[in-house]
Amino acid sequence: MTTRESFKNMTVEQAQSILKELTELESPKFMAFSIVFALFKTYGIPTVSSLLVSTGELSSQEAASKRIADTGVLLLEFAFNKPSSPRASQAIARMNFLHARYQRAGKILNSDMLYTLGVFALEPGRWINQYEWRKLTDFERCASGTFWKATGDAMEIDMSVLPSHASGWRDGLHWLEEVEAWTLEYEEHHMVPDEENAKLANTHLDVIFFNLPRSLRAVARSYVSIIVGERLRKAMLLPQPSVLQCKVFRAVLLIRRFFLRHASLPRPEFLRKDYIAHQPEGGTDRYNLKEYLSFPWYVKPTLERRWGPRAWLLRLIGRKLPGDDNDMYAPEGYLIEEVGPASQRGKGVDHMENTKLRLRGRGDCPFLTDRESWAGVM
Repeated sequence: MTTRESFKNMTVEQAQSILKELTELESPKFMAFSIVFALFKTYGIPTVSSLLVSTGELSSQEAASKRIADTGVLLLEFAFNKPSSPRASQAIARMNFLHARYQRAGKILNSDMLYTLGVFALEPGRWINQYEWRKLTDFERCASGTFWKATGDAMEIDMSVLPSHASGWRDGLHWLEEVEAWTLEYEEHHMVPDEENAKLANTHLDVIFFNLPRSLRAVARSYVSIIVGERLRKAMLLPQPSVLQCKVFRAVLLIRRFFLRHASLPRPEFLRKDYIAHQPEGGTDRYNLKEYLSFPWYVKPTLERRWGPRAWLLRLIGRKLPGDDNDMYAPEGYLIEEVGPASQRGKGVDHMENTKLRLRGRGDCPFLTDRESWAGVM
């Protein structure tokens, strides 16, 4: 599957496997950063940020960290499990249910959903092309387009604003190129300065940098202003970085890129980055997260996590560890069907079951029907 003609045969299962390999083995740091940034980038759209602020789920650092952890759980579950697997289908079903009440009320716009889908498809490639030792190939970009197009179909996102919606897309790369052009135009019109953007961005950054010493947080925030780019920086009302900071940032990344390209061996299999638990916690149906940003939601307390070098450092600066505060951070793990706000716990069973039935057998090429339409207009 190395020629453009062969891209049309790529299945969702194959696309997910390609992206998983990139994220776990070849470029774990920037693939992971790019997904966090993709979520952060949506906060530059006022219709997105105002809704999230209005939910009240960001009223404190703990509440915000819980929402970020829950979002991460669902993303990890459907991104790192095979699309046809029960876990991936269940994660999408839960995500659809959590969105449904806001969609029915007209509070979530389809255009914002399509924009969010687009940045998740595009940001990994942008980060790797800009910061890594090599750029993504068209084959890998096709995998991203194939996977996220299928995800959008599973979420029932209307893509009729894209030029080839009626005639159909040839392959994942064709879809990705059209989504890229549309998201750039959407940003020009909708990514504008707003106080709600700033409030949401600052809350999110507080969570991301929670485990840094206070003396380093301001420095970290200043480099965020470089990473986000000029339009998003203005939309979030972030301060303008200095010329010196920009030069230092770029120099560090250029040195890293040179070292990886010319003086580093490929990552061996035993250093593969494993993001999710493959089996439920002993005797239960619950899964644990392996890492956390700030508060240790869903992370199992182990000897290393409570008494290892990192744990001692976190203790010294007064931060939380797995198992702290009478187990309030759910160290027993999560059930996918319970992920989300406490008010939605135990709800949505019928909605999720209907979604899982609709997604049964998901994993084939999402462009089969599109390609038949495309052939009809050639």
